[in-house]
Amino acid sequence: MYEKLKQQVLPQLIAPGSRILAAVSGGPDSVALAHILWRYIQDRQEQKITLVITHVHHGVREESDDEEKMVQNMARDWEIPCLIHRFDSKNYAKSVGKSFQTAAREWRYACWQEDMRKENCTLLATAHHLGDQAETVLYRLLRGSGTAGLAGIYPQKGKLIRPLLTVTKEDILEYCRNEKLPYALDHSNEEPIYVRNKIRLQLLPELQREYNPKIIEALGRTAEVLRWDEEYLEEEVQSAWKRWAILDTEQRVGLRRTIFELPKAILSRLIRRAATLVSGEPRGIAFQYVEQVMASQGQVGWSQDLPGLNIGIDYQGVWFQRADWGQSINESPDILLPSLPVGAHWGEWLPWRDEAGVNWLVGLFCLEKEAEDNDYPGQCVDKVFFDGPGLIRNSEKLQWRYRQEGDCLWIAGLGHKSLKKVFQDAKVPAKHRPVIPLLAMGNEILWIPGVKRGDRYPIEQGKGAVGVLIKC
Repeated sequence: MYEKLKQQVLPQLIAPGSRILAAVSGGPDSVALAHILWRYIQDRQEQKITLVITHVHHGVREESDDEEKMVQNMARDWEIPCLIHRFDSKNYAKSVGKSFQTAAREWRYACWQEDMRKENCTLLATAHHLGDQAETVLYRLLRGSGTAGLAGIYPQKGKLIRPLLTVTKEDILEYCRNEKLPYALDHSNEEPIYVRNKIRLQLLPELQREYNPKIIEALGRTAEVLRWDEEYLEEEVQSAWKRWAILDTEQRVGLRRTIFELPKAILSRLIRRAATLVSGEPRGIAFQYVEQVMASQGQVGWSQDLPGLNIGIDYQGVWFQRADWGQSINESPDILLPSLPVGAHWGEWLPWRDEAGVNWLVGLFCLEKEAEDNDYPGQCVDKVFFDGPGLIRNSEKLQWRYRQEGDCLWIAGLGHKSLKKVFQDAKVPAKHRPVIPLLAMGNEILWIPGVKRGDRYPIEQGKGAVGVLIKC
């Protein structure tokens, strides 16, 4: 197994000079992954690849303490860094209103992203294997997914790599035995409580016994072939988007009416993409709604209110507009919004007028040059402090903009929290949310003026920057 990965898989995923963060739970899959990466680094010393291990203690099972020590000892023996994180996963799931599995997964990935930033890692490696791929394909098939979903787990997406995706669970266990690697077993994985557990423990064994002994390999091949198709279709959609999109903003997206002449495979994806851009829902809209738009055939005057957005057709095109944004604009025709995004330039005020006709100013200033409260051109409503040097190092990435898909705040001890949840907790009306300028760095929001500041870039003594919100 290792030789095949060493020759055919790892060189495609890991470039020379990479610094890899390996997520290691202590189970056989992640232990084997870490050991394989460690061996590969030894065998390719001339490529100067480095490895860091990260481990999350969920505070649920009694064995978790022993698993944490085992991972620490493994990293010590291999002389590589090991990052340990502990959090109360059950209470966290309750606080964010999500299932335990979903909440814990989101927390882990947010934590790993922070680890990558701190350790200057260029890749994140997880231990998904061929069995996980088969489970995912069946899970999505049962939910009625299209080809995009049935393409399954990708071996690489951005900085995330999954080197073991073509390896069976049996091969992983055999590798651990041959290399005498210690590992822990999470017995909750053997309980048919969750849908994925039922697929792994009940459905897949039944399919192996009664229909195809190599069903896992067959599902893996199916996912790979569909992934090829999906990658090609995505390139076609990108090209089609450039040709048929007539307006692309956060609040409103337009497509030419001639899109209805396109093949359904492209048309349906353009509709989903437009809906995603406006609603912020990564999965777009449900199949039944895509069918409704397609059935309109571009008829002028057709319109439909869908969850989170409105779709309407006029002589110019098909318009996708966020429902709450359209309502706030219609209620306040004289509202003046800044044209965003723009760079967050130091010492400059950004003005806008809200739905109630109140004028606001927001700005970012060096602490040394901060004015006294009575020097501001209005009433100071919000003032937050940041580590100045940290912001200066990333000044090119800073910008004022409105909310968009994937936005979140980093909360110390909690992880990333979606903007929707932050706004809900602060009881900000839905119609007000799209028009609040945000201080952003990529998909991460550093400050929602008047609402909340994230915990990124805490101030260092005497080296601060200040964000100020003024009500004029």
